[in-house]
Amino acid sequence: MEIVAIIEEHAHHFLIGLKTEYTGEKEAVVIIRKYIDGQRISEEEYHVLKTQLADSLKIVGIGVPFALIPGASIVMPILIKVAEKHNIELMPSGFVQKPKSGA
Repeated sequence: MEIVAIIEEHAHHFLIGLKTEYTGEKEAVVIIRKYIDGQRISEEEYHVLKTQLADSLKIVGIGVPFALIPGASIVMPILIKVAEKHNIELMPSGFVQKPKSGA
């Protein structure tokens, strides 16, 4: 696979992840407004809020070191790969690649 194709694939995955996270954030805001208005939220809505909060904390946990720690752009990908080997998911759910079916 040539380098341009690899970059395009990763950029596409990143943009899809951003879109997924944005959609989740919008949905969470609607649920929070509903709760603030005194309405009951369902178990499914509660699960969406819980997942979105976890994703937001993951984004902060990954984003802050990039801005503050020199060399984080090298260390963070390594840390993410090591965490995956130990079944720890550091990436927000919108950025997690689903296994391809039929492989």
